[in-house]
Amino acid sequence: MKFFQKLSQIDRRWIYLLVALAVIVPLMARMGLPDAPGKYSLQLFDAVDRIPPRSQPVLISADYSPSMMPELHPMFMAMARHCLARKVRLMVMTLDPTGAGLAENGLRQITDEINARAGSAADSAVYGRDYVFLGYKPGTAIVMMSIGENIRQAYPADAYGTPLDSLPMMRDVRNYADIPLVNCIAGSAVLNYWIVYAGARYRARVGGGSTAVSSADYYPFLQSGQMVGLLNGMKGASDYEFLNQQRGYSSAPRVAGKGMDAVSIVHLLIMGFIVLGNVGYFVTKKSAQQKAGEE
Repeated sequence: MKFFQKLSQIDRRWIYLLVALAVIVPLMARMGLPDAPGKYSLQLFDAVDRIPPRSQPVLISADYSPSMMPELHPMFMAMARHCLARKVRLMVMTLDPTGAGLAENGLRQITDEINARAGSAADSAVYGRDYVFLGYKPGTAIVMMSIGENIRQAYPADAYGTPLDSLPMMRDVRNYADIPLVNCIAGSAVLNYWIVYAGARYRARVGGGSTAVSSADYYPFLQSGQMVGLLNGMKGASDYEFLNQQRGYSSAPRVAGKGMDAVSIVHLLIMGFIVLGNVGYFVTKKSAQQKAGEE
């Protein structure tokens, strides 16, 4: 009883301090909390994992801006690492003008990591052979439909001005029929466009990643089979990082994993506060009723 009375009088600044520590400590030091990948994260990972090495390329459209980086950029990094580690050819584009720099920097970081460890030219990530950066193109739906007819209508050259036919991995790529999987990572409705135009119109296999607040919009598409899988916010990014490490495709630090540690600890702390607050309320209420009855 005295414990709950003291607890109700605690300075709220101590609570704010505990919450701050619950966020900062997991971000500073990886706690390694257990991860159980979700169903749709596994489906997307497995879809990429089944694509034969050095065959047809996967397309990733990095349709997000810097404001969405904490949730979405780790998805892009994890998926690109998975593809390049397995020697699955990779095309990267964006329909967001601010996404080009993010995707290009991410690709550069990953390829530098791979090439630093490569023991031979076959193990390295070579531009034009293993990956291509197409860059930004305006006109969302028009770009998607142009790729469905002939990718050269939308991208006659890559982001650096090199004609697609000059890039070895692009010579046999004409449209979605030559792309086994299209992945859109977006925090806006652009993923809906990929499902409608690339998926429904041109029969492309579409997967994706979205912010947690938007993910519920895509469950009907997953249940109907119009999407092969989905990464749900930071949890989805953490799932993909975990699967990469579990299968031996990456040893890079788990950025989203750290974020999920912080989220999990804060949620547990808040749940603890809620439980203590409710127990304290009922205990003090019962005590007050007993005192009133004695009087």
